Amino acid sequence: MYAFPRVQFTKKALNAEKEKKVTPDFMYCLDMVNETGIMTVPGSGFGQRENEYHYRITNLVSPTEQMKQTLE
Repeated sequence: MYAFPRVQFTKKALNAEKEKKVTPDFMYCLDMVNETGIMTVPGSGFGQRENEYHYRITNLVSPTEQMKQTLE
């Protein structure tokens, strides 16, 4: 099952990523794998509304309650 959590960035973060010429969600995913080892995919690869950002993560937890707890 895929989850697409939405991420909100400060204007400062958005401007910094713009200078690097990468999307903010890409940098978020890169930082996440470097800091935690968790692999995600930038939402920009799946289409997203302008000025909205998210990432895709695969969730292999079966019971609904465990899934809710994991996503929180």
